[in-house]
Amino acid sequence: MIVNTEHGEFECNEISRKERRRLYRRVKEVYANENLADIHDLADEFAIIAFGDEKKAESVLMPLSALEEDEVLMVIINAYMGFENPTETGG
Repeated sequence: MIVNTEHGEFECNEISRKERRRLYRRVKEVYANENLADIHDLADEFAIIAFGDEKKAESVLMPLSALEEDEVLMVIINAYMGFENPTETGG
């Protein structure tokens, strides 16, 4: 899956429907509680999902600033979940 962000295109691993459902539940819980630490942990989890492992995530995301990396990971999360922004979690 290709994810387009304002910081470039990123080739991300595909996930199964079952995995997407499991992750969707987690994303909804994290977004609903708005805990910044949980949001960062979620982004780190999705970096591994998207790129396969920490080494690959490091190589892909290293050129970005911390802010840019967060922006890219949020777009990746939203792309996997199928919504345009974090407030569209479906309840």
